[in-house]
Amino acid sequence: MKRQFLTSAFSGVGDKLSEFGLNPSISKVAFVPTASDVYEEKSWMEADRQKFIDLGFQIEDYDIKHKDEKRIYSDLKDKDIIFVSGGNVCYLLYHVRQSGFGKAIERLLEEGKLYVGSSAGSILVGPTIEPVKTLDNSNQAPKLSSFQGLGFVDFVMLPHYGKEKYEERYKTIMKEWSPVVKLMPITDKQAILVNGTDYQIIS
Repeated sequence: MKRQFLTSAFSGVGDKLSEFGLNPSISKVAFVPTASDVYEEKSWMEADRQKFIDLGFQIEDYDIKHKDEKRIYSDLKDKDIIFVSGGNVCYLLYHVRQSGFGKAIERLLEEGKLYVGSSAGSILVGPTIEPVKTLDNSNQAPKLSSFQGLGFVDFVMLPHYGKEKYEERYKTIMKEWSPVVKLMPITDKQAILVNGTDYQIIS
C-alpha cells in the first residue's frame, strides 16, 4: 500500500507527519532537492529542510541525477521517508525519467516507505503534469518528451492555491482541465494524506 504525504509547502504542514506514526528520532529522510536546481533563490526549499530538522528527523540530501534505478533503490532502501522538494516540475520529471527514480520509488513505497512531496514533488506523483506545465519554465527541460507523471494517485495537485500570483493561471487551468482530469487544489497550509487508494485533505 503506497503511503504519501503530499503538500504545497511542507514547512507549513510538516507537523501533520505525526499522522503516520513515525518516530522522528529514529526515522531517516532522503531529501531530494533536484527540482530546485534551476533556481538561485531557494528559501522555500530551505524552509522545508528546516522543518524536518525542527521535527527531529535525520536528513541526508540525495540528488537523483546521473544515477539509475538499481543505484537509487540500493541507496534509499534504508530510508524511512523519501522527500521530493519543490522547484521546476518539468525539469524534475525529465530527471526522474532519465534516472529510473519513479520505478525505484514505486518499489520502495510497496515495501512501506513514505513518500513526501512539496509542490513539484507532489505534482510528480499524479497521472500527468501537463495542466500545470505553464506554472514553470518548460524550456529548462527541453528534452522532456512526455508530461506523463508517476501515476501513484489519480489526481493532479495544484499547489499554492489561493496565492494571488497564481489566481488567473489557475482559473484558466481549471476551466480547461477540469473536464479531463481530477484536479486537487490545496493551499500552503493543507496536505493530502494518501493510504493506498484512499486519501483526504487535512489542514
